[in-house]
Amino acid sequence: MREPEPDSASKAAVDRLRRLETRVDALAEAVEVLARGLEGSPMAEPENHPARDAARRAHELLLLAKSAGRDG
Repeated sequence: MREPEPDSASKAAVDRLRRLETRVDALAEAVEVLARGLEGSPMAEPENHPARDAARRAHELLLLAKSAGRDG
């Protein structure tokens, strides 16, 4: 027996769910990068800025995810 074709509302819901999952994955990755940057050692050299570098990388990840969401 053949399964019925999903209607357009079902297809739209699946597409929205996939986009949401992609954005949540990107957000989780950005939070992980920030957390690693904030875990910087208290013995780190003053010229090292792991939190700043992590924040910049997290921002880049979020921008990439946002632009990918527009393209997809």
